[in-house]
Parts: sequence; structure tokens; C-alpha cells
Amino acid sequence: MPPAAEIRGWARLISGVADEAVVGTVHDMHRAINRGVFRWLGPIGRPVAQVVDAVTDHAYAGVRLGIRGAGELGAAAAGYLGTDRTTPRSAKARAVAHGVVDGRYLSHAPELDVDLGLRVDGRDVAPQTASLAAAYPEARGRIAVFLHGLIDSEEVWTAEAPGHPSLPDVVAAHGMTPVLVRYGTGRTIARNGEDLDALLAELVAAWPVPVTGLTLIGHSMGGLVARGACLHAAARGQRWLAPLTDVVYLGSPHHGSWLEKVANVGSWVLRHSSSHSAPIGELLDGRSRGIKDLRFGTFVDDGATAEDARPIDGLLTGRSPDRPWLPEVAHHLVVGRLRPDPRHPLNAVFGDGLVRRGSAGGSRRRPRLGADEANVVPVAARHTHLTHHPEVVSALRGVLDGA
Repeated sequence: MPPAAEIRGWARLISGVADEAVVGTVHDMHRAINRGVFRWLGPIGRPVAQVVDAVTDHAYAGVRLGIRGAGELGAAAAGYLGTDRTTPRSAKARAVAHGVVDGRYLSHAPELDVDLGLRVDGRDVAPQTASLAAAYPEARGRIAVFLHGLIDSEEVWTAEAPGHPSLPDVVAAHGMTPVLVRYGTGRTIARNGEDLDALLAELVAAWPVPVTGLTLIGHSMGGLVARGACLHAAARGQRWLAPLTDVVYLGSPHHGSWLEKVANVGSWVLRHSSSHSAPIGELLDGRSRGIKDLRFGTFVDDGATAEDARPIDGLLTGRSPDRPWLPEVAHHLVVGRLRPDPRHPLNAVFGDGLVRRGSAGGSRRRPRLGADEANVVPVAARHTHLTHHPEVVSALRGVLDGA
């Protein structure tokens, strides 16, 4: 069972979503249907509709008040239901909530917020020499920093395929110290990139031994967060870039994810097709900012957002920021696929299930992300298997061996 603070957060989040998203959407649809029906009654339709709307509004207000009250009661009971430790299941649920739900709902439950930071055995580790020495008693000069993807936590890296080591185990076997980072995937990728830049600066400066080598390994969104951190660090002249030698991107959507592009078009169509479907479109549009950044693979804050673009933009062509790779660093793009046969038509259409080959390999026509200088590694693994698949294990070994 999760801690009492998390239970309070869950009670308020569930009641907030049920109130604003579910009941609010049903209420809006009810009003839209009423307007459509009473429009056919001619002159008497308008006053009748006003009376019915008033009654309906009071009824829904009572329901929403009851839901809010139930949420507060659940929050009040959290002290009797909670424990003092976080379980892997509660951490995963918290990661899903933070990654999917819009920030306006999470504002009701600050207990579920997720800050970017180091994690060891489910605990936060401060980037200070004493804390790092205690958390990493066998710290080595070469570090590999792992960044999970959307709606995940650092626990994703410890899941081993039967008979195969985890990626952190591979890193440790090559004389490096694996460092796992957790971050809230619902935030903008640009903000997480800035936070990672600051964290890596503190980590390298406070590491118990001199840092002689640094590798970043990011799955999906994590790869974009790594790119954002590198960009910020280069602009600010951060010292942690000096030991950085390699960045490994596991299925990162450098040109965006086709699924988010489709969701964006779908929500726009629902919002603009009719008054009856508009509330459903608004509900679908309540995705987190982090998910919306995956439409174009946005990892910088240049003042433009996904909402500024037309719905069709990026559906067939890329529109991600034209930012070059850091020239002093080796970049490795691991590209997965749904079917083992590279020529299977599903691979051409869906890629690894969430990211198509052109996006993960940085090879879309425009803009090109420096793919000519990058090392593209195709593997027969689906998107969610890239964190532990045997072919990815072999690919990482090749990277660390300098192959």
C-alpha cells in the first residue's frame, strides 16, 4: 500500500478527474443535446430550454459537489489507510497518472507530482558527495545515466528478460556505474531537459571519484530529454559535457510519434465537427503537455507549442526542431520494429508500435537531425521491449566496447 500522502493525492485526483473530466463532459453533452432538441420546437423552444438547462445545471452541480466531498473524505482517511513506504506498483501508477493526466487535474493532487532526481532502491538520492558516496559505495569514474520513457519510472530498467541481464547490469560489467533517473513525464520535455542539465552538473561535480566518462541512455521520451539537456548544457558551457562520450537513444521519436499525431487530429475533428462531439474532443485534448510534445519530438522551449500548429502539420512529415547533434559525442539510434522480418509491411506503417523508423532513426526528409553522423542500430524489438530486449543488450555491449 502506498504512503498516506499518495493516498490523499489519489483521492483528490480521482475526484477531480471524475468531477471536471467525466461529469463535466457528460454535462456539456447533455446541454448540447438539449439545445438540438429544443431548437425544433420553434419560438417556445428557447424558454423551455432555459428552464430545462437550469434544472439540469443544478442536478449536475449536486453530483459534482458529492464527488468532491467523497474525494475529501478519502483524503481525510488516508492517514488510516497508508503506510510509510512506496511500492513498485504505486510508483508505476503514479508515473502513469503524471504522464497522462493534464496538469490542471494534477494541481488538485500535488502529492502525486514527480520531480526529476536520482533514485536508488526506490529512494531519492541528493546530488551531494556524502549522499552519493553512501548510495554508490563502489562508485567508478565512468557513469551511465539511464532515462526512462513516458509513463514509466526507473523500475523499468531492472526488468530482466529470462536468461539475459538488464541494461544496468551490462553497464556495470563494463566497469561503469549505472545511475537511474526518475522524472515526471507529464511535464514539457524542455523543462525536464533543463532539470536534467542542472542535475548532471551537480552529479559530475559531487561524484565521489573524478568522472572520466559519461554515457546517457534514454528510452523513448528519455532520449529527447537527453537531447534537451545537451542543448542547454552546450548553450551554458556546462562542465559535465567534457566527459560525455556517448548518447544512446532507444526508440526515441526525434520526429514525433505517429500515435500522438493521430490523437491530435482526432481531438481536433471531434471538437470542430459538431456540438455533440465537441465535449469528447475536449476530453481527448486533456492529454499532458509531455504527451503533446511527442507530436513533433519537441525538446526545446522556443515559444511555439503543438497547439500553435495546424492539426495536419506533422501527420505525414516531420516538424521537429532542426537542432544538430553535439559534434564531440557519438550518437547511437536504436530502431525497433513490430515484426522480426524487416520487410514486413507493419514495420513500415507502425515502426516499433509507437515510433516509426524514420523518426527513431532521424532520417526523415526534413529536417535532418544529423543522422549521417549517427550510428543507427536496427533491432527486432517492440517499443516497450527496448529497455530489456536481448538484441538491445547486444547493441549496448557493442557501444560500450567501442564497436
